[in-house]
Amino acid sequence: MNEVWKLDKNYYCLYVESKDVMKRIKRYYTDFVLMAEYYDHNGELQARQYKVEKKRKRVAVRLKNIG
Repeated sequence: MNEVWKLDKNYYCLYVESKDVMKRIKRYYTDFVLMAEYYDHNGELQARQYKVEKKRKRVAVRLKNIG
């Protein structure tokens, strides 16, 4: 499950559970700011939350639909 929502008037929030999308963001979208990481009870990474500028909303929505 991946989601995008408006954080404030200048930023959107992107929540990603897909490992492939996380790798893609790390490689190609270095301007996405990591806000939080979510782990399960075994200590494995489950999801990440990114802060995305308003001008990059289209990219965030596309990444949401990939995962």
